Amino acid sequence: SLRNISFTAPYMHDGRFQTLEEVLDHYDSGGVASTTIDPFMKYTTGGLQLTDIDKLALTAFLNTLNDEEFLLNEDFSDPFE
Repeated sequence: SLRNISFTAPYMHDGRFQTLEEVLDHYDSGGVASTTIDPFMKYTTGGLQLTDIDKLALTAFLNTLNDEEFLLNEDFSDPFE
């Protein structure tokens, strides 16, 4: 889910990015060739080719998905109950 995405840093499977802006920069720069990449993903692209305005707009949109009331709601604080 993207709900409360700005509260869930660090990002990516290994926590390499601390901000949403870094994540957008990563996807904007395109892929990185590697021998460990799945064959379906081995070809790099030119990236998303986002403008600075695009990145600001996308970050602003992602921030609209924040819901502090949901975040602080005790009914959702323990996923095992």
